[in-house]
Amino acid sequence: MTRQRWECPDRDRYYEAHLARDLLGDWVLTRVWGRRGSPRGRNTHTPFDTLEQAQASLRRLATRRRARGYLPT
Repeated sequence: MTRQRWECPDRDRYYEAHLARDLLGDWVLTRVWGRRGSPRGRNTHTPFDTLEQAQASLRRLATRRRARGYLPT
């Protein structure tokens, strides 16, 4: 399992991404985001056929988070 977390210090927001296999053997990218201290976060799950596709999506996601001012934690 791969886990990455980013925080946006000036806006008190976070974004997490988890890459893991599900029970059927597919790779699933789970994204979780919201405001620190708030119970109203959101999440989404995206299945992939191969690990390479999932890792490429995770790399694109990390690039977008950094471009939007999020810092890895």
